[in-house]
Amino acid sequence: MAILKKIYISPESNYWKHKKGEPGPAPTFSPLEAECHEGSGLVGDRFYDFKKEYGGQVSLMSEEALLELSSVTGVKADFEVFRRNLIISKIDPLELIGKKFSIGEAEFEGSSDCFPCAWMDTAAGAGSFKWLKENQKGGLRALITKSGIIRISDQIKLL
Repeated sequence: MAILKKIYISPESNYWKHKKGEPGPAPTFSPLEAECHEGSGLVGDRFYDFKKEYGGQVSLMSEEALLELSSVTGVKADFEVFRRNLIISKIDPLELIGKKFSIGEAEFEGSSDCFPCAWMDTAAGAGSFKWLKENQKGGLRALITKSGIIRISDQIKLL
């Protein structure tokens, strides 16, 4: 059974428009639940109403991928540094591209691969970017198609 393991929300980007090697100071919050708004994103997140029809209203990453990254590369980083909104388990997020799914009360549609960026080495540790890119483990961008509340431990269900 695929489930939601962690939620991360940050009000600002620590990487876009920042000089390489000098990330910003915006905090990342890890609430037990989050409010998802159709067509807009997660309330309080930096990508909320980012731009019309933005395919990355929410981003998802696999807990198993992050644990494998740690095992293979030795990188020991908190999941929050990867800057994905939702950490999920028991399903490869890329399996959800082009599919509709629900988490809790909210519904989503997987839109595209969420490619890792070079900041991964700064944020998580040397070798993170290369491993995530080569193994296609950067995560998933998704649209929110029905508003609702999501909570830690909610099941992920295909619609």
